[in-house]
Amino acid sequence: MVLAVAIGAQAGEIPADERRSDYELLSPELRRMQDDDSANPGMLWVFDGEALWQRRDGSAGKSCADCHGETARSMRDVATRYPAFDQTLGRPIDLEGRINACRMSHQEAEPLVFENKELLSLTAYVARQSKGLPISVADDARRPGDFRAAAGAAQPLLRAVR
Repeated sequence: MVLAVAIGAQAGEIPADERRSDYELLSPELRRMQDDDSANPGMLWVFDGEALWQRRDGSAGKSCADCHGETARSMRDVATRYPAFDQTLGRPIDLEGRINACRMSHQEAEPLVFENKELLSLTAYVARQSKGLPISVADDARRPGDFRAAAGAAQPLLRAVR
């Protein structure tokens, strides 16, 4: 079992010069659509997220902007670093989890339901600030072994679709 986890963790590392975005797998037509903000349907969520970023919420009456300011600067590479280990929760979280943790601790607001429109919109808006940047999730020894092994096991599948 330990050997399988170790092999999985080693197989899971893709050298930086071989990492690619799924964008590169898209047809030219889909690339053009994604590159054109007026044609990209995903921008509807980004625009909603921008409005939510400014909205005050929770008993603290704070907006995301009150703490983080201008997203182009403060959120520039945030999405590239998730999932990440959350020291307080003692487990890895994704970007949606980070947004909800912020809501609960700083806005004193209820967490948004997973996959609900508001959470998807905020996530899309924050992630948009990282567009074009390389993914830089840290290899963190605090991640549970099964998390690392699962990530390693998925890499051959990801390589196969390239």
